[in-house]
Amino acid sequence: MSFSAPLKGFHAQLPGSGPVVETILDRLRMLDADVGGGPPGLFGLSGPGVSVEASPREPFPENLVQADCGIMALHGRSEAQPRPLGVDYVSILTGIATVQGMLAATLAQLRGNPVARIELDANGVALLAVGQYIAAATADEDPEGYEDLPSTARPPFVSADGIAFEVESFSGEAWQGFWSSLGAPERAIARGWRPFLLRYERASAVLPRELHEAVESTSFEEIRAVAASTGMHVCPVRTVSERRADPDAGLPPWTLRAGRAAPPASGSGAGLPLAGIHVVESTRRVQGPLATRLLSLLGATVTRIEPPGGDPLRGMPPMAGDCSAKFRVLNDGKRIAEIDFKSAAGRDEVMDLIRDADVFLHNWAPGKDVELGLDAAAMHAVNPGLVYAAACGWGDALGTRPPAGTDYMVQAYSGVADALTPAGEPPRPTLMIMVDIAGGFVSAEGIVAALVARQRTGRGGSVTTSLLAAADALLREPSPAAVDGVFAAADGLLAIVTEDVEALCSKLDIPVPPPEELADAITKALGTRPMADWEGRLGSIAVPVRRDLGSLVSRHPARFERNGCAIAVSPWIFGGASS
Repeated sequence: MSFSAPLKGFHAQLPGSGPVVETILDRLRMLDADVGGGPPGLFGLSGPGVSVEASPREPFPENLVQADCGIMALHGRSEAQPRPLGVDYVSILTGIATVQGMLAATLAQLRGNPVARIELDANGVALLAVGQYIAAATADEDPEGYEDLPSTARPPFVSADGIAFEVESFSGEAWQGFWSSLGAPERAIARGWRPFLLRYERASAVLPRELHEAVESTSFEEIRAVAASTGMHVCPVRTVSERRADPDAGLPPWTLRAGRAAPPASGSGAGLPLAGIHVVESTRRVQGPLATRLLSLLGATVTRIEPPGGDPLRGMPPMAGDCSAKFRVLNDGKRIAEIDFKSAAGRDEVMDLIRDADVFLHNWAPGKDVELGLDAAAMHAVNPGLVYAAACGWGDALGTRPPAGTDYMVQAYSGVADALTPAGEPPRPTLMIMVDIAGGFVSAEGIVAALVARQRTGRGGSVTTSLLAAADALLREPSPAAVDGVFAAADGLLAIVTEDVEALCSKLDIPVPPPEELADAITKALGTRPMADWEGRLGSIAVPVRRDLGSLVSRHPARFERNGCAIAVSPWIFGGASS
């Protein structure tokens, strides 16, 4: 077998259908497993010396989970109206998390740890996906409220030739230079900078209308040239069809490459599947820290490299004790090593740290690893068995000098913004952090696959993942039920998902209307009673749209622990072999 095919010789049993099963099937195939049918409700993976069973808890309607776990509220916050995402976000993340668990259990068995059974709950995955927002809403100090934050004049912008585009900037100087060059008023430039920066934290952006006016008389090529000269980043908003026509579309989401032959990896006798695995990371923001958070939930020990004095994001409010709630939820429990790796002495410290590590993960800008002397070749010279991992924005898709690979930019380029937007509306990204989350899941998945490859081949290696590849996974076409939407009751919104229209209408005490009148008839009937009445009457096909993220903790108390804020716990439960 080769390093890039870590499940060569394995057989996977995948019963049923739907977005979770299809996601698992696709990803196991890309890892070179042979895939076939199996007993209902049980996913199995078996190969040389390995037998794993996975039991995702009962199938779930996507939009009911989105409603119940705060996703609809966050997605719709900038519109002051909760709304479904329009893609099977939770289902796809649950599929990826299932593959993570199966790979982790495979690795555990190969290392002598008899982990054989996995249970996974979609609600746990969904709460983990919005964990930063829940942490902020439950922080000890000045928790964030749940009121809607309607956006005005939010991105994307539209050029004179009708091209919609996203912008990104990491410095006030670039922001100032870009908008000044386009003739925007100084006051509007100043007023726009802070809300632009905070759009990730707030899932909303209130920008001055004058910024839009400044680009509406300029062609996109001129705007692109101004961006290049000022250090701003721009990216056109593309359709799903445009993305699917790209030559790299549909490729595996991880690039696995073999490195040097290495001494046998250490074994593990018991505990979580990644017990005994040491991960070193140098990452910022969401994608990388979430990847290592997931690895820690699978049992790995994580050491996080931060600059002297600590990561500045530790001080971002709201605070959970002495640390930012949003930072803590991604980094709780990690060891910290403060190192200035830009210095020669700091580089030596990093090399000492990874000498006996199993994984090194970074999300540096393209070429930064070579510039620092901390690239894969340099680290493999010190530790041949290392899995060298990079979590980037674009991979190789946009060349050596791509635009900033951040959540909203990737949503725009990948077609995700198009997929999220209801028919008849201009495409635009959700301001809820979404692709960064998927990118963290994909990075962790790729790292565990590389660890399996290392265990089976006796070689270290590298794995590269990207936000673009993670976004591609979200483009699976959803299959809505006969009734699948959000409707207004007398005192709030209900998500309803059912295939049985006749039974629904019976519970609503209305005749079955023609299909084109069904949504209006449901809305009219629901408006006569409060949500609590309809919950009791409709049962499992209806869920209130939860807008208060803090209340999710009391609704799912077993899904959280507390350390200055509510922190979502592992969505996996692992067990030994069946008796």
